[in-house]
Amino acid sequence: MFSVLAIVFSWGVWSATFSVTVPRSGLGMLGIGLGAFGPGAAGAVVTRLRGESVRAWFATVFDWRRPLRWYGLAIAIPMVGALGVAIVVFSLVGLPDSSSLGQLAPLFVFNLLLATLLTGGNEELGWRGFALPHLQQRFSALTASVLLGGVWTLWHIPMFVYDVYPFSPILYAAAVVSFAVILTWYYNASDGCVLGAVLLHGTINAIVNVPAQAVGGAAAVPVSYAAILAGVFAVLAALLVVYYGPKTLSHRDVVRPRWTATRSADGSASSGRFNSQHPSDPSD
Repeated sequence: MFSVLAIVFSWGVWSATFSVTVPRSGLGMLGIGLGAFGPGAAGAVVTRLRGESVRAWFATVFDWRRPLRWYGLAIAIPMVGALGVAIVVFSLVGLPDSSSLGQLAPLFVFNLLLATLLTGGNEELGWRGFALPHLQQRFSALTASVLLGGVWTLWHIPMFVYDVYPFSPILYAAAVVSFAVILTWYYNASDGCVLGAVLLHGTINAIVNVPAQAVGGAAAVPVSYAAILAGVFAVLAALLVVYYGPKTLSHRDVVRPRWTATRSADGSASSGRFNSQHPSDPSD
């Protein structure tokens, strides 16, 4: 039900938007951002239909209390991946002019804010905030990541139908599954920090194209830029699986839903109980 609702909500917004404007316009970008709230809206609806407290669910999603290093890692991990992409690109094309890198800095900051708040990070309210903890009740962390990565890929189909994404859907799917594994590691290792996942997702969206922009665009790279992205982040995801193991993808246990509710005799839902206990210093 969550997957269907997320797709219906987002596809509906995107179809309505792209029927009246082009994706890269201001209105088009606004429509893309509003549609990206589909997974979060689906999580809220399904939580309510299950008789659980939406307020308690929101409390877990917006619980920011983690050591600062987890927010630093949310930015650092995508930068490590982008550095790997840059090494491949620059080895093929040559080092870019230092002035071009300086000009990209303000654009990166703008894209980071936009991607985190509206065109990427906001998806995490549903993907990691709702779907992943439920999947980890039944499956290993790796299996949950692959399943969620599959739904996440299908959810993006309108981006290819309306030519928002000009690259191979197959390579995109490979990259998304790799991103899902990395985000699962982060989510479990940080004890379910959804806001950190929002920042990590936004940073990925903002930084992955910087190496291409530095050399004049993806067309300047003699091999598929999407293949480079998919390959580098697949290696990063594989290293996490090998080091931590597929069961939990961290040195901690997997994070499962922490919001619960009970029904009274008349069938109404009671208030949810939210467990806000966090260790002061997670070990991962």
